[in-house]
Amino acid sequence: MNHQSSEHVWIRLLRVSGFLPILLFTVAVARANDRPVRVVDNLYGTAFVSPDEGWAVGAFGSIYHTTDGGKNWRLQHAGTLEQLFGVAFANREVGWVVGRTGIVLHTRDGGKTWSKQATLGKHLFHVSALDEKVAWAVGDWGAMVVTRDGGTTWQDRSMERDVILYAQSWPDSFHGWVVGETGVVLRTTDGGDTWEELDTGVGKTLFGVHFADTQRGWACGLDGLILRTNDGGKNWEIIRGNPEISGLEQVGVAEQLENASLYDIVVHGRTGVAVGDIGTIFLSNDGGHTWQRKQVPGEWKLGWIRSVALVANGAGMIVGAGGLTVRIDGQRLILAEGR
Repeated sequence: MNHQSSEHVWIRLLRVSGFLPILLFTVAVARANDRPVRVVDNLYGTAFVSPDEGWAVGAFGSIYHTTDGGKNWRLQHAGTLEQLFGVAFANREVGWVVGRTGIVLHTRDGGKTWSKQATLGKHLFHVSALDEKVAWAVGDWGAMVVTRDGGTTWQDRSMERDVILYAQSWPDSFHGWVVGETGVVLRTTDGGDTWEELDTGVGKTLFGVHFADTQRGWACGLDGLILRTNDGGKNWEIIRGNPEISGLEQVGVAEQLENASLYDIVVHGRTGVAVGDIGTIFLSNDGGHTWQRKQVPGEWKLGWIRSVALVANGAGMIVGAGGLTVRIDGQRLILAEGR
């Protein structure tokens, strides 16, 4: 088994067992709570609409909401126990959550109530809300679905071949990028009417992508990869990580620790954040040109960090295993008090 396929075992098992083996210590919650709660569920996605207000989603249908930058979290009633992997809000009222078996949840009141819009069959890992009407979701088996009417109907735009799509980025309503397994990068310049596949020169899976505008973008993935483009994805530069595909026996422990897989990346202004396995966090203070590994407490290294949200002023949130919630304040990382 090569190094790439071994890294994919956890997600491929979804197709066989319908359960992520990394869900080691989660707690199912029966109903929403108006009082602050301690977050202990594995968290897979987060989205913020301001420095103070945001959401985090995760295991067993958990949806958490904060209005004070993560100091306190309140549980919202999702009406499902499915694993929830992605969350996006068009504004503070209208948002979507996606997850296992293709479940799609929608809110028009900031998450006070969530309604199920669809169960599309294929696991969905990421959702982007372009506005109150238009949202895209991507996932397993080349899944790509879009709504243009606020979720009343969803159109299947899936790829014809079997490839896992993990993330997407839309700097505006016309330009979008999707990344996934074996280094797949798709681009649209017409709002998703047509898609073209781009060549990064790297065959390793990409888990995260972010475009600041129609030209400047970043992607991250297996073995600590961070890629950058300045021409809309026509050409990519390897910023860090190991681009070579090799067998497990050829990769030493030190290299695996140094180049832990990265799952999400976001750049806003001069601040950039990339997160991944064994508590790995990289920060940039020059608009994503260079990246420095952040030293984190030892207990953070016991799990993975899955998602990062960043608003324009450098404030945001990092979430991960075991309810890890870390506030971002520029180059400072603060363990959120609501854990």
